[in-house]
Amino acid sequence: MNQYYDVTKLSIGQHVGVEVDPYVLNYPLSDDKSVWVADQGGRSFVLRFYRAERGDVNEFLSLARKYAKVKHSAITPNYPPFYSTLWVFSCSALCGGERLYSYLGKHPDGAPLNTVLSVFDPIAKALDQVHDRGFVHGHMDLNSVHVVNGAGVLTGFGTHHWLTQITDQDMDPRFIPPEYKKRNSSSTVASDNYMFMRLLVAMLIGESWLDNSSVKSLPTSIDSLSNATWHKIKQWLRPADRHRPKSLTEVMRLLRADLFVSNATPMNESRTTRRDNSTPRMPAVTRWAIGGAGIAAAGVLGAALFWPSSDLERSDVEKIESTATTFDGLPQTLEEPLKDGGKAPKVEKLAPNTFQMGDLNGVGDDNELPVHEVSIPTGFYFSKFEVTFAQYDRFAKATNKVLPPDNGWGRGNRPVINVSWYDAKAYTAWLSAQTGSEYRLPTEVEWEYSARAGSDTSFWYGNEVKPGYSVCDSCGSQWDGVSTAPVGSQASNPLGLFDMHGNVAEWVEDCYHDSYDGAPSENQVWLSDQCTGRVLRGGSWFDSPAVGRSATRYRAEPTLRASNWGFRVVRLIK
Repeated sequence: MNQYYDVTKLSIGQHVGVEVDPYVLNYPLSDDKSVWVADQGGRSFVLRFYRAERGDVNEFLSLARKYAKVKHSAITPNYPPFYSTLWVFSCSALCGGERLYSYLGKHPDGAPLNTVLSVFDPIAKALDQVHDRGFVHGHMDLNSVHVVNGAGVLTGFGTHHWLTQITDQDMDPRFIPPEYKKRNSSSTVASDNYMFMRLLVAMLIGESWLDNSSVKSLPTSIDSLSNATWHKIKQWLRPADRHRPKSLTEVMRLLRADLFVSNATPMNESRTTRRDNSTPRMPAVTRWAIGGAGIAAAGVLGAALFWPSSDLERSDVEKIESTATTFDGLPQTLEEPLKDGGKAPKVEKLAPNTFQMGDLNGVGDDNELPVHEVSIPTGFYFSKFEVTFAQYDRFAKATNKVLPPDNGWGRGNRPVINVSWYDAKAYTAWLSAQTGSEYRLPTEVEWEYSARAGSDTSFWYGNEVKPGYSVCDSCGSQWDGVSTAPVGSQASNPLGLFDMHGNVAEWVEDCYHDSYDGAPSENQVWLSDQCTGRVLRGGSWFDSPAVGRSATRYRAEPTLRASNWGFRVVRLIK
């Protein structure tokens, strides 16, 4: 019997597959480390590793090859699996969208009918078509559906069929069909249709319904649908096979007919209140985020959206993210304790806002255009300083990583250098595990917003560098063109952040793009199917002043290290 690689020992930056042009692990998407986003040849993929304790390897390979044949614009492509004496994994395209569980957070009481149709119509058509060809998805929930430019896309299609049983560890239990709880159960068209209807209703009336999930708990009427249509939807939602719809396209046709009626005529008596007053909203259960169902990536996801999320109650999220008074009540500065006795990097609270991003002064490169407005709907915590050697060395020693060289300039309170993008990602993953909070690299949006600190000039303090504010090749400091400076050696910007211009250039989460054409208008990680490199921002002790402008951005291979590259972190507010 082959002894395949233990997936629990996989780590960020590890090479898997073949020695020539291997996949490089980017970040895990499941708690058991069996599902990863990985890079190969400038592209990002989702890898799902075989686990011997969950099923037969031949079944895993056979089904992975079969489902590589599924082709539809609303389904992320699967590719033939990789097999060797050490590695067994399936491979899928990375979806550049926002997970539906995040998308529903914007519509806690249900989305408008036109939005529901935009998301679910392509999914319904895709499922009906592939069902006719003998393919079923098998594990649809709020994490396996993504929203890309307003349209729904299915991820991880058929990737769970090899499992001897699908459990709460594999998908959100609120969507598991009753038949899955039987011995030797299998996925069917009826199973997909059951999960589809639950997703649809969750978007129509809000996710909180799922916490009870009984058809009897549904309101008697909703204002987006006629009573006749809503009655039919509830009939299709009943769990027995005989009640489930035979055609999902027919379900969408019925909803679309109601949309035409509501657009053509005023509300009438058949369209009553949103909810029956006798049906109170239920408190949300702990949010689920695990396994292949969490595939994303993210786009752009959102995104911060494609990053592994902690178990949180929606009520907690709403309390923090939807009320300014609660946000204002959070501490301005955090320095969270680590499990091993140390402290996380000190972070400053930054409020939601909107700003102009890009070359505002007409002195930059084409990759800083077009200038565009970006909103930051949720506040976040941003590193007060660049991550130091002292902080990174604690992580490296705890995880048996090689300590990066300091070029003879000293460690301690100097910014860590000679670290790759993968090294920085590994640090943020460790930091998240040590604190129980979610840390990651900044998005480009977060970085530029933090660097500008409300300014529209090249630097937060003006259009020209001056002594005491930056460390660069000719910024007027004792370290210019010589070495890094201890963090915080120069003046902070109005947000209380140090060294945003110079000292070390800083890795961010996003894939590099040649311009801002198609850039997100809200704060999220901007990914790409062709991720040809990652982004560095802020300039360094080695660079000319222009490289340290707020808008300057440049590309680097994520595996490379340099003596003028470092990073800082963002701590999410949940």
